[in-house]
Amino acid sequence: MTAAGRSIQTGRRSWNDLTPLPPLEQEPPSPSDIPHGPLARASIQDIIDQLEQCGRYWPRAERHRARMRRILRHLDQLPGETWQDRWTLFESQTGPDTLTWRTTINGAATKNAENKNEIEALNAAMGPILAMDVFRPSHRWLAGQRFAFLKALSRFRDPANTAKIEQALIDAKVSPVQANNGLLTLGRVQAHTGKSIRQLTAEDILEHSTQLPGRLINLSRSGLNAIWPVLHGLGWISHESQDMPSRRRVGQRTVEEMVDYSGITGPCREPLIHYLQIRSAALDYSSLSGLARNLTGVFFADILKHHPDQSTFALTQQQAEAWKTRSRVNPDGSTRRGHHGIYYAVRAFYLDISQWALEDAYWAQWAAPSPITYAETRGYLKQRRATTATMQQRTRALAPVLPRMVETAEQALRDAEAALTAALAAGAGNTIDVDGRAWEVFRRSEDAPVRIRRNGEDRDLSFEEDNAFWTWALVETLRHTGARIEEVLELVHMSIQPYKLPATGETIPLLHFAPSKTDTERLMVASPELVHILYRVLSRVTQPQTGSVPLTQRWDPGEKVLSSPMPHLFVRRYGAGPLRVMSTATIAGLLNDLAERANIRVGGTRVRFTPHDFRRIFATEALASGLPPHIVQVLMGHASLATTQGYAAIYPQDIIRHHRTFIEKRRVTRPTEEYREPTAAEWDEFEAHFVQRKLSLGSCGRAYGTGCQHEHACLRCALLRPDPTQIDRFQDIIDNLRERITEAKQHGWLGDVEGLRVTLNSAEMKLAQMYKLHSQHQGGTVELGTPRVRNSTTQKER
Repeated sequence: MTAAGRSIQTGRRSWNDLTPLPPLEQEPPSPSDIPHGPLARASIQDIIDQLEQCGRYWPRAERHRARMRRILRHLDQLPGETWQDRWTLFESQTGPDTLTWRTTINGAATKNAENKNEIEALNAAMGPILAMDVFRPSHRWLAGQRFAFLKALSRFRDPANTAKIEQALIDAKVSPVQANNGLLTLGRVQAHTGKSIRQLTAEDILEHSTQLPGRLINLSRSGLNAIWPVLHGLGWISHESQDMPSRRRVGQRTVEEMVDYSGITGPCREPLIHYLQIRSAALDYSSLSGLARNLTGVFFADILKHHPDQSTFALTQQQAEAWKTRSRVNPDGSTRRGHHGIYYAVRAFYLDISQWALEDAYWAQWAAPSPITYAETRGYLKQRRATTATMQQRTRALAPVLPRMVETAEQALRDAEAALTAALAAGAGNTIDVDGRAWEVFRRSEDAPVRIRRNGEDRDLSFEEDNAFWTWALVETLRHTGARIEEVLELVHMSIQPYKLPATGETIPLLHFAPSKTDTERLMVASPELVHILYRVLSRVTQPQTGSVPLTQRWDPGEKVLSSPMPHLFVRRYGAGPLRVMSTATIAGLLNDLAERANIRVGGTRVRFTPHDFRRIFATEALASGLPPHIVQVLMGHASLATTQGYAAIYPQDIIRHHRTFIEKRRVTRPTEEYREPTAAEWDEFEAHFVQRKLSLGSCGRAYGTGCQHEHACLRCALLRPDPTQIDRFQDIIDNLRERITEAKQHGWLGDVEGLRVTLNSAEMKLAQMYKLHSQHQGGTVELGTPRVRNSTTQKER
């Protein structure tokens, strides 16, 4: 093979070929502070003379010398002091189209068989020009081009660090396609900024992703989702997010930005900003954003649109009535459902200013009569009652069919696991039987997903099994905890807290929920079923290499903030990207797919479950089992018992009313001495409560400070948590109940027969639960392990 042939092979090597390149004679120049390259004012001949530096990276560069002259001569005819000025003008004339700029330079109207090779060769001739930083095209123009030389551009400017990131991509097991796309994207960013790959910053990459139209940038196809964590892990970019931020991820806006977004101008702008700043002290960001949207966008921006000269908040009756009419209609002409909430915000704004005017003279000049009367806000109560009734009816319809949803999720997981296991055992090229049909197994590599195909139809078994597992885990976690969806997504490895009773040595697993809606932390006793579910989740997300849960960050779409790196449990991998905390949209999609698979219909309509439906059903079933409402309030994390009452309103109102009266009286008569730190004796009494809950058949799940609500009829009680080791004792009790029922029938004791049958049914249900728990844990004791959190120093070293 000739030397030229060997050079060509070197120029076309794979992205992961780390053969050392010939060293550069000098370090690549640092980017200038101005948007011009070091050769921005050089002559055409000086630029061509620099081609010797590109020979090792562009083996055919010498062949394109004439075409490079053609490009530069065409630009030299345009006005401008630098090559950057001329290129900017040329780009504005030809646009980002991949063919127009080449046909313009070639002097041809279109591409045809005669000039095809010459026009296509201009692409290759552009490579050395951009690598030498003669000029810097826009992001929009670079995104529209198909330049294979962009990877060579990185090696030309900084071969050592380019080799480091290529090796890091291999170590991170990034797929070749994603790695190739990521390096090409970084090449585009370097061509625009004039920097080397090591000099790029997070802001450079984010600018590239945000400056392009949505159809031109796909974070997954561009490779940025895979390459951002690698750059972050190497410490080359500094950003709060370890994962590539989504283009839709916009942080918190200031109050001024909220008001300006609505287009508020004139003298009323400042008092609106001042008002929202005062209110922000008592509101979270989501509530503040909603208030600003209603007050500035829906209300006052609309007033200014129809009355541009409005300089005060005092409205005439005609102005107020006209706005009320418009506020009931959305911009698309549909009826606005939440207009009562807007009325509340506007009325509160006027009343607040009137009240503040008595204390601060600043507000006196802005005080004005409220355009919303008290009577007009009363419709909100009617709307709330209608909404509550709708939710109660939905709960009554969904609660009976929840077991079918759970059974469908379990069956889907079993089927997906069986199909994946069979495909792995068969191996690529062999056939397996799935749903009574023969499918061929194929897999590109050991780390690639397992796929099967039949008659042109493809199925990704790895993806199906992953979907089935997370659907099952979410359904089980939601229905066993009644937690809000954001609380479930914020569960971490340390959320499972064991509490050991000193007296008996019994370990009680507690589930810790981080503050969410009410900013109140809470603990709940985790049932054996819930512990088993979380253990499977923990086993799935634990990294086999380190034995620890990877640190991830969760984006809060309501508060517009990114969490600190934490070992979140509900994380999954999207494509070839890194592990990320699931989004609410992903969970909604999983639940919808499960509902379609279950095909459950109520009243002829197919039912769908939302995450909050499980919360309502949890509260309903807890109250139905006899758990006191104030205990349910604590479990649900409600700030007020009235909120819990909304879940319990499907039950007789007098029960709730009497219980609330009892609680209020108890709070009034309770001595103030109880509001202090517990003494040692009181703490011993607290621990003794858990000792007293120990039964021969298991343990009682009633809350601390509450007596038995069912007169110690444990076999019938829903709070009895059966112990799987007591299966034989349970079976003896059931046999005895059957004998007593037979004896009662013989003697005609029909009342005893009815009561014994109720007890027998409850005992058989608990026995079934015990068998289920026994089958789940027959492999041995579940060891959750000790949570491990890496400190910042260790994390940086890794």
